[in-house]
Amino acid sequence: MSNIYETTIIVKPDLANDQLKSLNISIDNFFSENNVSIGYKEDWGIKNLKFTIKKYSKGSFKFMRFISSSDFPKKLDDFLKFNTECLRFLITKSHNNLDEITPQISKEN
Repeated sequence: MSNIYETTIIVKPDLANDQLKSLNISIDNFFSENNVSIGYKEDWGIKNLKFTIKKYSKGSFKFMRFISSSDFPKKLDDFLKFNTECLRFLITKSHNNLDEITPQISKEN
């Protein structure tokens, strides 16, 4: 049975463009290797953090929503946990539509 999940990933704000592209490609490849398609993506940009994470006071926020079986979020958790560019992430089951725009996209920092 498939469910809709969403994940928010905070990555280091000082990544070079090629490092950011490499991270995006590795995440996309991980999804395709597991036969999971990303239904919706947003880049929320660099935002101030409420508390420092690994000496960073800002983070670059990425959001995505996808449909997968219930075992894939654990695999994604393991994949992101060992990614050095990723500061924090959260994977949740979503009650929104797959392609629904989030209110965060129009917010300012």
